[in-house]
Amino acid sequence: MGYYRYTIEPLSAFATPLRSDTLYGHLLCAVAEWEGDSAVAELIDVFKSDSPPFRLSSAFPSGFLPMPVLPGIPRARFRERFAHGDDVVVLVDKLGRYKGLRKLGYLPLKVWRELRAGLSQEKIFAAYLEDETAFEPPKSENVLEPHNSIDRRGDNVLDEGGLFFTQVTFYKPGSKLDLYVQSDDVKRFEEILAYMAQTGFGADRTTGKGHFQWECDPNFDQDLFEAEGDWQMNLSVCATPTLTEVAGHYKPFIKHGKVWSGFGESNPFKKPFLAFEEGSVFRRVPGPGHVLQNVHSDPKVVQVTWPLTVPFAMEDSP
Repeated sequence: MGYYRYTIEPLSAFATPLRSDTLYGHLLCAVAEWEGDSAVAELIDVFKSDSPPFRLSSAFPSGFLPMPVLPGIPRARFRERFAHGDDVVVLVDKLGRYKGLRKLGYLPLKVWRELRAGLSQEKIFAAYLEDETAFEPPKSENVLEPHNSIDRRGDNVLDEGGLFFTQVTFYKPGSKLDLYVQSDDVKRFEEILAYMAQTGFGADRTTGKGHFQWECDPNFDQDLFEAEGDWQMNLSVCATPTLTEVAGHYKPFIKHGKVWSGFGESNPFKKPFLAFEEGSVFRRVPGPGHVLQNVHSDPKVVQVTWPLTVPFAMEDSP
């Protein structure tokens, strides 16, 4: 299967983050809407096999990957390397900057390529100190947008008001995102992606949100996925029913998914499930079973969580 990078250029605000599991769901809905129930059922069956038709990353700011979840720098080593022993002023300054690094969500792709043969948080922090501005992705702005609560018994706005708020992301003009894809039928994937781009992505797409244009990057170097290393960094929302053999450093979270209402589904809520965030690193990628079933009252509804990972070597890994 080949690896590809797609440049996503937002044309509007997004009410739903471009994360891999939601992208899978929208692509499946696009097939159902475009080609019918039998076509999407066949596609889901292929995802249930050991050879999915494609694997997706989440979308990241162009030129960045998620910040890897790595062991922290030991205190004694931090003092020796960055604080010059017992210099309290330097120590406080460096600890403040280290705290700043720990808050960042993304790592420059250039730094990843330079360090992936022996990755550690110490090396990342050293690179950060050399050029902190390189670690700053193009900024987007998250705002809270008010909505009226609807009385489901009558499909009317509640008489007493009942506002609720959702987060909406606004991108600066010209902003671009990177989406990584592994597929042996890229033409088929692009057909579905093109349909989704025309109809919009995520919540409130009928009011103009979630629209974008895309292109395949002809200069993408696949060596990102072909490097040597016995560790894998996750670029996707990853989940599986089998967690007994998970080994690595990771960020778990509870996913509360929803079902698109376009097919008349009356219950919009999926059952919550445990997943691993982008940037989690594994000795062994969790699996199998990356098509979660029994996540909704309708048994046909599934959650696709196939991960896409990049290899690397951990410095002094056991």
